[in-house]
Amino acid sequence: MAKKYRQLPRMMVVSSGGEHLLHNGLALLQADAMALSGPVIYQLREKGLEAGALYALCRQIAPIIKSSGSLFMVNERFDIALASGAQGVHLPESSCPVDSIRKAAPGLITGQSVHGPASALTSEKAGIDYLLFGPVFSTPSKEPFGPPQGLEALREVCRSVSIPVFAVGGITPDRACACIENGAYGVAALGSFLDAGTLPETVNRFRSFIPS
Repeated sequence: MAKKYRQLPRMMVVSSGGEHLLHNGLALLQADAMALSGPVIYQLREKGLEAGALYALCRQIAPIIKSSGSLFMVNERFDIALASGAQGVHLPESSCPVDSIRKAAPGLITGQSVHGPASALTSEKAGIDYLLFGPVFSTPSKEPFGPPQGLEALREVCRSVSIPVFAVGGITPDRACACIENGAYGVAALGSFLDAGTLPETVNRFRSFIPS
C-alpha cells in the first residue's frame, strides 16, 4: 500500500459539479487540458448526473487521463469507477465500508473526505489510501455549513495519520505552501480550474509552491 502513496501526484483537480446544469463539456475539456499539465489527480465529482450519463462521461475521460500519466478518481460511485476504467474512487466521510469496496474492486485506489482527526484515523485503519481534509480556508460553497477549519486543524489531522492528506477549500497557489508547511501531502482545488484553457498554467503555478 505504501507504494501507492509514493506514486500519488500532489495536485488534485476536482470537477465543477455542474455538468448536469451547464452542458458545456467542461469535464472533458479539463481532461484534455491535463494531458499538457503533467501528472495530477483528477476527481470527477458530478453528483447531479444520472448513472448512465456519469458512466458515459467516465468512459470518455478515463483513457485521456490515464494516457497522460495522471490518476482518474470517480466520486463515490465505485461501481462506475470500476466499470469505466478509472484508477480509483473518492468516498464521502459517510460511505459504505471500504473493505466491501476492496472485495469488489481490489485494484482501486481509495480516497476519503474527512473533517477531523478521529475520522481520519478511522479511515486509515480501514485501509484508505489518502484523505481529503477541509475546508481549510473560506469558500462560498461551504459557508452554509460553518466557518473554515483552518491550518491548525489541518496540522492536527496530518499528525494523526501516516497516509497522505490533501488540503481542500479555498486553496490558491499561494495558500498551497502554507498547507504543505502544516503537514499536507498535497492540495486540491475546484474553483481555480473552471477555465480549462488556462488549466496547465494554473497547475504549474500551484506546483511552484509544492515541493516535488
